[in-house]
Amino acid sequence: MAEINLNEMKEYIMNKFKAEGDFDFLKEGELDKMVSTLIDEDTAYQEELGEDGIYDDDDAYDRMFEKLKATYPEYKMYCMRMAEDFLDFMEEYLVSIDAIEWE
Repeated sequence: MAEINLNEMKEYIMNKFKAEGDFDFLKEGELDKMVSTLIDEDTAYQEELGEDGIYDDDDAYDRMFEKLKATYPEYKMYCMRMAEDFLDFMEEYLVSIDAIEWE
C-alpha cells in the first residue's frame, strides 16, 4: 500500500474542484481553506480510529459535513455537496496511488 502525501492529495483534490467549477463562486482562498478543513477533519477521524479501525464513509461524511457547517455557516447550503465531492475526490486520489485496501 502506498504512503499518502497530504500535500499531493490536497493538490489533486483542489484540481478536481477547480475542474468541476461548482464552487467558483467562493471568495478567493475560501476553497483552499475549506479543503484544508476537510483534510484536517478526515485526519482527526482516522487518528481516532487507530490502526485497526475500519473507515466508515458515512461517519466520515457526517463529521466533515458538520465541521464545514460550523466553520463556514455562510456556505451551509453548499456544505453537503462539498463534503460528498471531497470524499469522492479523495477516494479517486487514493485509488490512483494504490492506497486503499478494500474489504
